[in-house]
Amino acid sequence: MFLSVLLSVALFSTFIAVTSQQLVIDVITNGTYRVRVNGVAWLTSGATFFNNDQKQFTNADNSLKLMSTTATSGYDRLGLWQNTNFIYQAGTLSVTASIKIYTVPDLPFIIFSQTYQNTATKTSAPDSKHVISGFPTFRTTSDADLGYVAYGGDMAGYSKLSVGRYNPLASITTGIEGGPLVLFDNSSNALVVSPMSQFMAASNQISLVRQELSYGIMGLVDSVPSNYSIDFIVYYSNQGINQAMKGWGELLKFWYNKNLEHRAYGITLNYMGYWTDNGAYYYYHTEEGKNYEKTMLDAVNYINAQKIPFKYTQYDSWWYAKGKTSGVLTWTPTPETIPDGFKYLSDQTKLPFTCHNRFWDSATPYARYNGGRYNFIPDHSSGLAVPDDDQFWLDLFNMTQQWGPFIMYEQDWLDKETDENKILQSDLFVGRRWLVGMGKGAEAYKTIGIQYCMSYSRHILQSLEIPTVTQARVSGDYQPGGRQWDIGISSMFADAVGVAPFKDTFWTTEVQAGSPYGVKTEKHTGLNSVISTLSTGPVGPGDGIGFINTTLLMRCCDSDGKILQPSVPATAIDDQMIKRAFLSYPGPVGEVYTTYSNISGLIFGIVLAAEMSNEYSLKPSNGWTFGQLPKSVVYSGTDSSKLPAMFSDNSPLELGPECSTTNFCLYYTSPILQLGVRTQVILLGEENKWVPLSPKRFYSIHQTHEDIIIVLNVNARESVTLRFMEELGPVLTVECDNSASDTPADLSFISIAERKCFLNSGDS
Repeated sequence: MFLSVLLSVALFSTFIAVTSQQLVIDVITNGTYRVRVNGVAWLTSGATFFNNDQKQFTNADNSLKLMSTTATSGYDRLGLWQNTNFIYQAGTLSVTASIKIYTVPDLPFIIFSQTYQNTATKTSAPDSKHVISGFPTFRTTSDADLGYVAYGGDMAGYSKLSVGRYNPLASITTGIEGGPLVLFDNSSNALVVSPMSQFMAASNQISLVRQELSYGIMGLVDSVPSNYSIDFIVYYSNQGINQAMKGWGELLKFWYNKNLEHRAYGITLNYMGYWTDNGAYYYYHTEEGKNYEKTMLDAVNYINAQKIPFKYTQYDSWWYAKGKTSGVLTWTPTPETIPDGFKYLSDQTKLPFTCHNRFWDSATPYARYNGGRYNFIPDHSSGLAVPDDDQFWLDLFNMTQQWGPFIMYEQDWLDKETDENKILQSDLFVGRRWLVGMGKGAEAYKTIGIQYCMSYSRHILQSLEIPTVTQARVSGDYQPGGRQWDIGISSMFADAVGVAPFKDTFWTTEVQAGSPYGVKTEKHTGLNSVISTLSTGPVGPGDGIGFINTTLLMRCCDSDGKILQPSVPATAIDDQMIKRAFLSYPGPVGEVYTTYSNISGLIFGIVLAAEMSNEYSLKPSNGWTFGQLPKSVVYSGTDSSKLPAMFSDNSPLELGPECSTTNFCLYYTSPILQLGVRTQVILLGEENKWVPLSPKRFYSIHQTHEDIIIVLNVNARESVTLRFMEELGPVLTVECDNSASDTPADLSFISIAERKCFLNSGDS
């Protein structure tokens, strides 16, 4: 979708006139501006301000002087752009505030930039909830009745996420913990507002006095060098909230050349693993009388005996030495936990592994000021430190190469590291160097990916420059029986910028005696399992020995442990978010997520509904991130007594309070395919898989006049049964039986016309 942005000048002169009226910014040469959507003013400018020499200079009291207004134009990789530049004087400081639009092609966004022409000093604000500069600053108008989604807090903006009716005093988290803001109406229009550069230094604040939302540089920065520039973006879509987030993310990934190869091929995102983090049975808990080394060997022996195809293990924070702050001293196994070391453990388990890390204690012997080799910056008030040395990360990851097949580094506690190292909130550059250096260190060893945990939105945005960051936690820590499966909105953010959402570990069995969580039980084993699978992030159960429900677990994957995922993560439908903002809107009260598998351009939809408290009709024309579904049939994945039915706007899918957390509703849609002149075929896929038609199993579907050919993978010692229907008749099956062979039958194919499977090693 390409829409024009109109830039016009209402008072003194005219700069640009472009034809589209959907997203319009009116700019006046006195420095004010207004954002309109379909002719309705959504946002108008508030105070522009810049701190310098212990004072805030603002046009609200005329202390900030507008020296001139100019227009410039140019060309970059996005196309032809035009700028309106306001040159301000804040005491001795000169700053250019600019508004950029793209005219060829007409692109649906506006970029606001601040560029310091000379050095600003003594700029800091009272605290980190403020900013030292404000441009853009927005006020809402009485013309627009808007809803909002505001990401905030840790876990990729999950912990303080807020959704509701928008006003300047809405419950929006700002400052260091703030994140992208989505504004929307009760139709299909949405704006995404976020930083576009300098992600670790960008911030925002709300002025309760002025009822304004300002974007600028984080509040504890006390000096800004000459030529420093920071950008913020307002992105528009007329196709709803999900599509606005997707388009915003696609633009940012293009701008930063975000390479998704690590995400596409990483083991942890393609295969099941066994986890020991918070919520898992063996989180700071071992088998009685045994250390962690023996406990993990026992766990893997149990897993192997049950023939569960885990492809890696995760070792959490229990294995390394910690200091007085509970931060890391040395990132090496202690003699008490793994006395023989990781090399011995990996040799015995014969499994790749991932390792957790947390914030650094300032007493770490790695630090040069403690006699070590690397530059760390200590924070004497908190007792923490932050590494500021690219060689440190190279050497740290080089050490892992001696341990065995190390495949992922989990950087946890990003919030605490940021909150309690003042340098990360007061220096414009250290935060970026810290994370980029970490990413480059992993990049030097091609098999290592990075997971972010307890990350603020700024960390997620910074990952646009770090291709090794493949995934991030988007929920709170798992606890048996807890409610942290509701990741439909946080997943939308992470995936938009190229990061796979991770729900966290889970139990597959309700009661697990002897766990460290006392009497806690898990009644929602199925919901956790399906959410993990539909997230496209890791699937990492953490059951104790003897407690894995293999039948439930194997619904996520094939016989080799490959996760049978959809094409994109499941996210909350627009109607769910609109309903929370506009109570009279006919949307669901509860969690309704959708996703799909795209196989050869055919769309197989997936609907998950839970915790519903009202009746809601889901139609093919809404609820889907890709647009309207083709003519399809809908069928249940949890209730075989429900017969498949036509799915249309006149015959919607009815969801209601029967869709609870314990008895969630799971539905699939399948397009109607034509076989010959008269026969209509509906593919139902594999039974007892959360994703019955996954592109990880079914590579392509070719339709000819006389046949439908389905190309698929069948593992060694595996049998795959495809279900389908003709004319909504009885369910038919074709079996691809490779159970007697030790050789995978990749690129096998099924002929629907012949109702027969052809294995790649011969006719089955």
